[in-house]
This record gives sequence, structure tokens and C-alpha cells, in this order.
Amino acid sequence: MHVVMLSDAETKGGAGIAASRLAEALHPLGHRVTRIVHLASGQDHSWSTLSLDSDSSLRRVTRAMLPSQMRKAFEMQSAQQRLDEVLDILSPDVVNVHNLHGYGAARRAGWSAGLIKICTNHAPTVWTLHDMWSFTGRCAYSYDCRKFLTGCDATCPTPTEHPALAPKKIARAWESRRQLLSTEHGLVAVAPCRWMAQEAQAGLWASHRVDVIPYGLPLNVYRPLDRVLAREALGIRVRGPVLLLAADDLTERRKGMSVFLGALQFVSQRPLTLLTMGAGSLTHDEKEIFPFHLAYVQDEHRKALAYNAADILVHPAPVDNLPIVVMESIACGTPVVAFPIGGLPDLVRPGQTGWIADVVSAQALASGIQKAVNDLDRGTDLRPTCRRIAETEFDIDLQARRYLRLYRSLSENVH
Repeated sequence: MHVVMLSDAETKGGAGIAASRLAEALHPLGHRVTRIVHLASGQDHSWSTLSLDSDSSLRRVTRAMLPSQMRKAFEMQSAQQRLDEVLDILSPDVVNVHNLHGYGAARRAGWSAGLIKICTNHAPTVWTLHDMWSFTGRCAYSYDCRKFLTGCDATCPTPTEHPALAPKKIARAWESRRQLLSTEHGLVAVAPCRWMAQEAQAGLWASHRVDVIPYGLPLNVYRPLDRVLAREALGIRVRGPVLLLAADDLTERRKGMSVFLGALQFVSQRPLTLLTMGAGSLTHDEKEIFPFHLAYVQDEHRKALAYNAADILVHPAPVDNLPIVVMESIACGTPVVAFPIGGLPDLVRPGQTGWIADVVSAQALASGIQKAVNDLDRGTDLRPTCRRIAETEFDIDLQARRYLRLYRSLSENVH
């Protein structure tokens, strides 16, 4: 098959990484993948890459001459026209849409949910729901807000959070998604976890097929390694149990680091080594907690070392889909403490892959961390069960074959 993947970023962010791994896994199965992106990696891959946002001199001049309101409409029309032209040339068997609203300021380049209609005009289209954006007025995660069920509007509680949108535009954005999903009956969604599928079908995806296909990992990279050697390779001086916090951006509210810092005061275990991986940093005034910051790590082998260096991964996000960092940690044999939200119950299983806090609170997280530390101190070893579950459920080849079954079923219905 010829699969075209449309996404804002080629390899950056959780959605970009997940899409890239899927694209990589389809290649050895004998299928051709073309990525259409806004932010290209600039590197060679097993797939072909096309940038939807190639800028012509005429387009730059035209855009500069237009008032701001007309400029946005021009950008959206231009993006849709270019996508239509590209898909006409590529003639794919199926289009798999990933994120349209994240990295590379894709929305400012005219990217919107309107690109979906162009895709469905050319081929059966699958939209992978890396977050809630496809069925809300603007947000990637709604937290406790349920307006997306009946209509998002100017009273949105988080209009300035990424992806930001002026409050007066939110109702129109939600309505445009409602119209899209009410008319594109053949559009199919893939949710990485059961929770995302349930949220989608409670909202604007109610009349659509929504399959659940978890993400896959390269298990030859994310695998158990000798913990002592991993710590030596990273240069970590260990004092007490090692807790790992990992996120693309540690300062993003959704990652829950403020909740974690609040939990530290309720954790009695001292000393602790606090290993962090991601952009940004954490500061605290707790005594006998020793930090070691790896900053943002792109190299996958170094990330695997970080997971293996830790005794426990703490994932304090109050909302999430199916976090890749949790899957990677489990694949490396490192168990996880997390909240009972989103796709975390699909991954973190008491007695097998980690510990789930009772509720979303600093005290509950602290109790989970303390129990994990106590269990490990008593000799509990979850590394074998973590790895066994990863091998059974997280293999990238398994994910690719599940997607292929879906792709083929849609393509056969057309032909």
C-alpha cells in the first residue's frame, strides 16, 4: 500500500515520534510511506517527506499585502490548495492524519481541521487522536471542562494555553469541527487508549468508527539494561532510590510537575535521587533530595539509559492519553507511579507494572511513591513483568499490523 501521513511535525513531540515509529514499522512490511509535514526533520528516513508549506515569492508578496484577517483566510486556502495538489500527484491508498495543531506554528501557516476534507476527497482517511483537539473548540485536553460535549464557546477556561485561540473564535472552531464530522461519514478515528475513544465518541465522533490501537515501541532499543552500568554511563551519583521524571517540557502544566513538587513534602523516604529528563527544570527546597538533570534527550539509546538508571518513573500528569514515556519506561523494566487518569490504567497495573494513586492529589501521589519505595525495599521486583507485558502489547510490529488491517479494510470498501 501507499500510505500518506499528514502531521504538523515530522519527528518532534509525542505525536511526531509516534507517527514516525509507525511509518518506520510499515517499511519492512513492504509498504510505501510519504510524510506531508509542516516542520520537517531535515534528516534521511525510510519514508519520503514533503513540506506542505513551501513558500513561493508570489505567495510571500501576496500575504504581505493583505490585512491580517484576510491573510489568515489566504493561508488556509493556500494550505488546502497545496494539499489537494500534492495528494492528486501521490494518489495514496489511504491517508493517516496525525497532529495538525502543535509544533512549527502549523496553525499560523493555515493548517486547520479543514485539511481533513481534502484528504477524504482523495482516499480513505484515518485520524489518529493523539489528544482531544479534533473534537473540542481549541484545547488538546479539557481537564474538568465538559463543554466539548455540547459546544465550546468564549467561556473556555484555558484559552491562552497551547494551542491558544482567542475566546471569540472558539465557538466557531467547535462548530467547524461539528460540521466536518457530521458530513464526513467515512472518516475513521484511531485512539491509542480506551479513554480517548470513549471521550471522542461521547462528543463529536459519536457517529463514527473509533478503533483503539495502542502505540508501539522499538523494543530492541527500549529494553532492560544493567542498572549500575546505566547509572555509570550517565554519570549519576546515587543516593537513595532514584525517581525519574520525564517529559518533553517539564514546565508544561499538563505534565503535573507542580503536583509532584507538592507531593515531595509528604514522602518520608530520604535520601532520594531525583533524575529529570526534558526541557526546562524543577526547583525545590526539600532536604536530602539530590537532583540530576539530563535536559532534553533526543537520542533514543540515551533515553533508554535514563529509564534503566531509575528505580521508579513518576508520571504525575493530571490528564493524558497513552504517554509514550510510561510505555518506554515499562519496556525498560522500570515500573511507574501514576494517577488513575486517561490511558494510564491501560499501562500501569498494580503488582505488574507499577502503582496507581487513588485520586489526583499531591497526598495520593506521595502515598503511591512511598508504597513503591517500600515495596522495592522489601524485594519486590517488577522488571520481569514489565518487560513481559511490553513484549506482548507494545511491539511496534504489532501496532503496524493492526493499522494495516484497518487501512486494508477501508481501501477494500472503496474498491
